[in-house]
Amino acid sequence: MLFITYWVAIPYACNNPTGRSTTPAQTLKEGFAQPPQTAWPKVYWWWLNGYTDSVRIKAELRAMKEAGISGVDIFEIGIRPASDPNKIIPAGPAFMSDSSVAAICFAVEEAGKLDMEVGLGLASSWNAGGSWVKPEHAAKTLYQSKILVRHGQAGSLTVKVPFPSIQVDKRGNPRAITYGADGRPAYWEDVAVVAVPAGSQPLQDTSQVIDVTAHFDGVNDLLSWEAPEGDWEIHRFVSSNSGEQLISPSPHSAGPIIDHFDSLATEMHLNYFVDKLKPVLGDFSKTALKYFYLASYEAKDFAWTHSLPDKFQALHGYSIHKLLPAIFNPDFLDNSLKEKFSFDLSKTYSELMIHNHYGKAKEICNNHGLKLVSESGGPGHMHHIPVETLKALGALDIPRGEFWYKRPYYDEDGVDMVWLVKEIAAASHIYKRGIVEEEAFTSYWDWQEGPADLKAYADRAFCEGMNRLVIHGFTHNPSEFGNPGIVYWAGTHYNDKRVWWPKIRPFNDYLARISYVLQNTQFVADVLYYYGDDIPNLVPPKNTRFKVGDGYDYEIVNTEVLLNELTVEDGEWVLPGVGRYKALSLGQGHRINTQAMEKIDSLKKKGGVVAETDILQSLDVPPDFHYEGIEQGTLDYIHYQSEDADFYLVRNTQDQTISRECLFRQSGRMPEIWYPVTGSSCAIPIWEQQDNQVKIPLTFAPHETFFVVFGKGKDVTHFDRINYQGPYPPDLTYTEQGIMFLQPGSYQLIRDNQQITWKQQLDEHPLTGVWDVTFVDTNINVQFPDLISWHESNDPNIRYYSGIATYTHEFDQPPVEEGGTAWLDLGAFAEVADVWVNDRHLGISWCPPYRFEITSMLKPGANTLRVEIANNWSNRLTGDAVLGERFTQTNLAKANKNLIPWAEVPLKPSGLFGPVKLQVIRNKEHLLQ
Repeated sequence: MLFITYWVAIPYACNNPTGRSTTPAQTLKEGFAQPPQTAWPKVYWWWLNGYTDSVRIKAELRAMKEAGISGVDIFEIGIRPASDPNKIIPAGPAFMSDSSVAAICFAVEEAGKLDMEVGLGLASSWNAGGSWVKPEHAAKTLYQSKILVRHGQAGSLTVKVPFPSIQVDKRGNPRAITYGADGRPAYWEDVAVVAVPAGSQPLQDTSQVIDVTAHFDGVNDLLSWEAPEGDWEIHRFVSSNSGEQLISPSPHSAGPIIDHFDSLATEMHLNYFVDKLKPVLGDFSKTALKYFYLASYEAKDFAWTHSLPDKFQALHGYSIHKLLPAIFNPDFLDNSLKEKFSFDLSKTYSELMIHNHYGKAKEICNNHGLKLVSESGGPGHMHHIPVETLKALGALDIPRGEFWYKRPYYDEDGVDMVWLVKEIAAASHIYKRGIVEEEAFTSYWDWQEGPADLKAYADRAFCEGMNRLVIHGFTHNPSEFGNPGIVYWAGTHYNDKRVWWPKIRPFNDYLARISYVLQNTQFVADVLYYYGDDIPNLVPPKNTRFKVGDGYDYEIVNTEVLLNELTVEDGEWVLPGVGRYKALSLGQGHRINTQAMEKIDSLKKKGGVVAETDILQSLDVPPDFHYEGIEQGTLDYIHYQSEDADFYLVRNTQDQTISRECLFRQSGRMPEIWYPVTGSSCAIPIWEQQDNQVKIPLTFAPHETFFVVFGKGKDVTHFDRINYQGPYPPDLTYTEQGIMFLQPGSYQLIRDNQQITWKQQLDEHPLTGVWDVTFVDTNINVQFPDLISWHESNDPNIRYYSGIATYTHEFDQPPVEEGGTAWLDLGAFAEVADVWVNDRHLGISWCPPYRFEITSMLKPGANTLRVEIANNWSNRLTGDAVLGERFTQTNLAKANKNLIPWAEVPLKPSGLFGPVKLQVIRNKEHLLQ
């Protein structure tokens, strides 16, 4: 390996374009190596059926802390019949009853002892609501009755307009509404009564519609009106409860959802939790309770609220009354008027929900020393969500999105509509919230994945802006349940019942290292994209519906922030404290706010560049990141900046080793590589400045991700480039000792216009012979003459084994010359490997490359390798189903969304596959004259 011992000072020219305070690179490097708890992932802590066990609550929190989990969101929920057909999960107390509150407070107190954080979901399941919600605060909808009146001549008209009938809900079920003694709903109010000329539709305007609300006696259902001549349709609109209930409450916790558009309903709901918890916990700021959590809004019914007509009038300058028939009759208005009314109504809902629900909830939380977290931006692609998403997310303390593992939800254009990351990142950036939180790894793959599988999805989310994970999820398991235990039917089962849980800490550390850097730096983009004024305004994944070009990134801004914050300085668009952008794009195909357009036009006169259809023509800079074949998407990236360094997180999207010459738009800064798997970092010894770009040969293991960091410092004397044949550079890696090529051979390196031959010797020593294998949970000891996957064994005790197995193998020390290094390569395995050589711990390996340096651990003569392998529960669950055995216990009788019988779930490769080998490496270099 190359090791240079002298340093050369070079000029440095880094600036912080936003003016926001960020963390120095040296502090970031220290935190990267040992990330603080603020960067650790959190989990949803499912309390199924509200059934809990204080002994296990305490044990689970300790298990989380030891595994590198910083906190929990307590999420009480009922389990659906299909997910517990044998009814093994008892019903616990009603949510927020005295017993429920006692369990929550116990968990908060125990978490506090561990310096962990707790959030609390504000419902048994979702949406917001519960048994305490009275009719006046419950969700509302609009009902209509209609009569035809034939009025031969103008004059006084008195007619009875009946109370609307309460129709069944969308599923054909009676609505769960409280009724009074008079047979009418306990809560109702007349909204409007309007007269429409019969047969006059569709209307181009509402001049013929007469608002007769002031002439109506709702108590007696009588309309007394001086009516013009003609035939009239009389429409009566009444607001009452929709009867919409919590989605999946625990058995004793059913109740209506609240009116999410009414600030009084939100206030009642939040204060209910405060009033229940505060007498037990006291001052929340002195406890581990830090957040209230509102799940995504997934109500199905058409919504109404008391203040909607007044808000509509205030926003748009006209009354909604005459347009109400259009809600029930799609042909009531012509297309032009229908489109205007639809937008104005959507805008009204958006403003009501943002201010009366999210804004009011945040206000109450903050008044009590808490923060508000919510998925207020969706998933709107799957559910009815009536808000402008960035503004709704900006109304929170911490915006949260979600992404799924192996469950795309493609629209007609092939865009994954449940990948909600770029949207949340943009909102967090432009509203200066700092945290981009994601519900992570939601899935239907029960116990069939390992950390390496999850990693690729986390890396993609990081490259769209995520900087903290809330893993979905850790199901609470009371003491009586065996393995793999009870679980919520959706989500990655990420708890201390997992086979590989004792070895999960390195994966959580990996997530924390990347999160820490991204939490403490500033996102960098070339283009600011104004996404218009549509409602809802949903942001799809990066580079799908909007794309600047390969190697360029973009920030998204909404109308509110554009109007209040956007300026132009020195020809660049500036969001103070957020970022500077070389061009503004208006995109295509969406509504542009008139005031926003006026401001954009005024800022254009100050030098701001508005990009046309071809955005790249407006950018007078090369790509921020580039490599040969970038259009294929082999590598992905995101760029952040601290006060004195630039951080490029680059990921390999492929399941194979990739080498590329990568170009970064940097100048006068020293490149380093930071490895999040290990927390190590080192100078990059091969790089070349080419104008205002730096070219670096980089090799990525399958799905590998790391930081390339450009910072202030002295230059370790480096090579400029490698001469090579073929389209891509040779496979190599960088360590603190220098360069290591991954294949033997001679390589030509260029330094100061001189060619140097770099000869790398690599001797491989396969570990052949018998392996002793102990299947720990069954005490079965066998010998494997060759390494195979357990599921290939003819022995059902091995074929269906789920657990940890210990492999032991003796080998002779290979010859290692002075200056050489010895490496252990495990080949392949599933899912996690814990490795010792001569009883000295090498570490836990969970993702490629599965390689350890072992030079200092070898001894003359015989050496011993010990590898512990942990797999998944799915094989044993399949075995129990096939063989009729009962090694396992769980509520899930079927896998994969309760659809696939366990006997039909394919067995997963498990164990150590190899080939396991020792590699001895020796480098020599000499100057070619």
